[in-house]
Amino acid sequence: MLKKFYQNRIIRFLFFGAITAVFNVVLIAGLIESLDLEESLHRNLANVVSIEISVFFSFLVYRLWVWSSPQWNLKQMLRREVPLYHLSCAAAIVIRSFLLFPILDWLGLHYVANTLVGIIVGSGFNYTVNDRVVFKSR
Repeated sequence: MLKKFYQNRIIRFLFFGAITAVFNVVLIAGLIESLDLEESLHRNLANVVSIEISVFFSFLVYRLWVWSSPQWNLKQMLRREVPLYHLSCAAAIVIRSFLLFPILDWLGLHYVANTLVGIIVGSGFNYTVNDRVVFKSR
């Protein structure tokens, strides 16, 4: 069973995506609590920092365990894969924030359901872009 899990890229993507989500939550909580950030602006800055660190963490996790390769080309990673990965994450956020959420909100969908739909659509978008563009040669 473990072998089947490891062979299914989509399952690995979802599993390691959950791990990176937990990493993001733990990181922002750690920043806010350890630095005793009480002002909204400071908490939002911690949010931006935790998102950026989490995006890079998720890139490494996906590169290691989802779209792995026996060879690592650091130059290609830094010049091509990391920027494309950041762009795909940013595009998913833009789609969710400025297109999907407002439309579903206007249609009267509860914000929790709206957010879950956004996560599903964003994950599908990210998987597709990662598989076909960012890590294409894997």
